[in-house]
Formats: sequence, structure tokens, C-alpha cells
Amino acid sequence: MFLYYALVIIAFLILYYLLLKDARYGKEPPGPKPLPIIGNLLDLVNSSGNMTLALGNLAEKYGEIYSLKLGSKKSVVLTSKEAMQIILSNEATFARDFSGMWVDRSFHKNLGIAFSEGEVWETLRPWTFKTLKDFGFGKSSEMERFIKVASERLFASIDYKIGPEKTSCNLDVELLYNSAILSIMWQMIVGRLSPEDEPSIKIISEKGDAFNRTSIFGAGIVNAFPFLRYIFPDALGYNVQMDFFKECNTIAKNLFTEMEAKMRKFQLTMPTNLLEAFVLNSIKDPKIFNCDNFLLTFQDMLLTSSDTSNTFMEIVILYLITYPDVQEKVYEEILKVSPDGRDLSYSDRIKMPYIQAFFLEAHRKGQPLQNLVPRRALSNIAYKDYIIKKDTIIMSDTRLYYENKEDWIDPEAFRPERFLDEAGQVVNAGKIISFSFGKRNCPGELQANIVAFLGITSLLQRYKLSVPKGQQMPRLDMRPGLTLKPYPFQATFAKRQ
Repeated sequence: MFLYYALVIIAFLILYYLLLKDARYGKEPPGPKPLPIIGNLLDLVNSSGNMTLALGNLAEKYGEIYSLKLGSKKSVVLTSKEAMQIILSNEATFARDFSGMWVDRSFHKNLGIAFSEGEVWETLRPWTFKTLKDFGFGKSSEMERFIKVASERLFASIDYKIGPEKTSCNLDVELLYNSAILSIMWQMIVGRLSPEDEPSIKIISEKGDAFNRTSIFGAGIVNAFPFLRYIFPDALGYNVQMDFFKECNTIAKNLFTEMEAKMRKFQLTMPTNLLEAFVLNSIKDPKIFNCDNFLLTFQDMLLTSSDTSNTFMEIVILYLITYPDVQEKVYEEILKVSPDGRDLSYSDRIKMPYIQAFFLEAHRKGQPLQNLVPRRALSNIAYKDYIIKKDTIIMSDTRLYYENKEDWIDPEAFRPERFLDEAGQVVNAGKIISFSFGKRNCPGELQANIVAFLGITSLLQRYKLSVPKGQQMPRLDMRPGLTLKPYPFQATFAKRQ
């Protein structure tokens, strides 16, 4: 009898503790009820197999923060700017979801910039971008030089396809800028762009495109159920993803070993590019600056920068041909600042508020980074009445925010003027959150903005863009993948007089 009462008292105390704990720390965010083993997997495929749409539907039902369970992993999804800004700026969210393909691509080690944490991330990320800045890449003037070279190569290719006897041609816009953007990143890392580099850039471009076409749903499945990548590697996109990483690693390792040999032979002590600086530091601090870390840093810089910038350029061209009146306003502003056709500088953007507003609206409507890179909670995090528990995966979905009528009045319309005040000056630029928040935000924001501004203004100085005659208007909804991209479409490039 004593044992019975003792067990009842213990059970009561445990229940009291749990209730007190919930009252003190808050409750977990609401969400659909998970099933045993598979969690909320069916909730992410019920709406047509499109995980992006499924997340949006759940957001409409549960609000600015809701819970999901993928396999045994607890996750929360943030859908409001307020929730993202507050939670993602919290230092307790500075870790990544290190699982699935991300573990395999880094040899099961804590490497690189994008998915590392602790000492590696705290050392390597600031060193990488400070070093690039020291070599001039933090300055728009140095970036402009490389962008101009890449743009001239692209325009020469377009002119060649138009031919000497015609004034226009139809071109596939998909990947139009990919090689140009990769060549800019290549120069930032390696410090050169020679004919011998072209095959490597082409391989990275092709493999990277295949990588980004793989399903975000498949990647989520692999993260939730890692063993499935060995059973259904093709169906889940795992083989394609690992093929991209393998090619990048081969190229990066060759660059690293060649530079090591060069430094030993010539006793180089004054680096002139990121690769040289990395190899030189490997002598002083091999724990951080080793070949494996260079391979992952190389991957991170090429994958994140090139895909994001190329996708945004595709989105911009899509809207320019869909809304010719907007294109005309952009071109008129270019003529106003550069009537003689001189190449524009990034500093000219201050005198060009309409094109700034156009880019902001393209970010809002196109949402190339609708699902920000997931984080992992390092400790319990309080937000309003909710608690996000330690090791919970924190996902972000910007769609509901960008389509909210309270924030945007007419979110379904493409209207750059929403970012201009009565005097025609830019306002509300801070409402665009494509580059995330906190120390884990995207460090390539300046580079992406320079590439977009100079790439598009120089393009419109030379060509008028339109929907090809006889073709239907291109789709404005985005194609799901690891990132959202436009569906394939063509544009007519007509030489301007």
C-alpha cells in the first residue's frame, strides 16, 4: 500500500512539474498532428506534392509560427517578418541543421561556411569575407571591373547568335547569366580567369543547375530519414546532389594542391587572392585552414552566390518582358542618367530610384529565397507565448508575409511604385527580407545587388526585351526545387539603335 501511494505522489509531482514548466516557459507552437514514425510527411504532400505550396497552406491555417515533425525531428516554421527578425537574430539560432546530404558532402566533418558552427564558423566566415574585402571585393569598383568583363562576354555571345544580318533573336533565358556570374566568383576566389578555367566553370554550371533542379521535398525526406538516401538515391535527388559536390571537390582540390606546390617552389609570402591566402594560412593554422575546409568553402561560395544571383536575373528578365511599361520606365531612367550610353557605375543607383524599386518588387513577387536556409536552436527560445525547444529545426517561409494584404495592400499586383514615396524616393526597402537576419544572414547581399544593377542596366542599354512573337506569355509562378526558379521561357533580344 505504501508503494502505491508513493507512486501516486511521484506521478503527481512529475505532472505538476511538467505543467509548471509549460506555464513558466510557454507552450510549443500549434501545428498539424504528427503520425507515428513519419510525422507530418503527409501534410507536406497532400496539396499536390509541392512542398512550397504545402508550407504556405499550413501557414494560412496556423499563423506566423507553427510546429511540424519530419520523422523524429521537431521543426517550427516562421511565416511573419516579426517572427523571423526576432528569432533569427537570436544567437541561440546560429546553428544549422547538419544532416542528410549536408553531412555527406562535408565528409561527416564540421567544415566550410554555410553549415559549420563553433570555432570553424566563427573563424572561417569572417576571415573569408575580410580577405576578399582586403583584395578589393568589398569595393564596388573592383566588382564592377569583373562584372564588365563577364557582361561583355555575354553580349558578344548574344550578338553572335543574332548574326550580322539581323537585329534580334529569341534566346532561352534559363542559365543565361550562370556562366558569367560563376566567372565573377571564380576570379574572386582564384584571382584569374583564363581559357584553361573555362572547362571547370562549365562543369560547375551544368552540375549546379542539375543540383538546383532536385526536389526540396526529396532533400527534406533525406534529412528526416537519412537511411532512405541509400535505398532511393535517384528518386530523392541524392545522386545528382552528390555528383555536384564531387565535381566541385575535384576542381577545388586540384586548385589547392597546385597552389601548395607553387608556394613551395617560389616561396610566396604575399597572397593576391583568396586561394593563395588560404594555402598560406594552412601553414600557420592547419586545424582550420586545411584542404577539406577549402573544398567546402569553395562549394559554399559558388553554390550560394551563383545560383541566387542567376535565379534573380531570370526573375528580373521575366518581369521586364511581362510588363513592358515597367521596362520602358527602367530604360527611361537609364537614359536620363546616361544619355550618351556610357557604362553605369553602381554609385549611379542613388540617382535611379525607379530601378531600385523595381528590384525590390522583383524580390517580393518572385521570392527566389522563399524558404530561408534552416537553423537549429542551440537552447530553448521564447517567442511571445511560445517556446521553441533546444535542437528544434527552425524553417522560414516568406510567402505568407509577401502576400499579406495588411502589409502590401495589393500583393497580387506587380507594382514597383509601392517602394516609392510621393517625391519618387525609395521607401520600405527594409521590408524585403531575402537575405535573412542575424549573424547567419547571407554575406553576399552587396555582391548580388551590384551584379543585378550593373547586369540589367548594361543589358537594357544594348537590347530591348520582349515576349517572342507567336509565343504565349511566360508563367509567373515559380518552379519548385531547392530554390524557386522561373519555368523555362524565351525572350526576344532586339538591338537598340
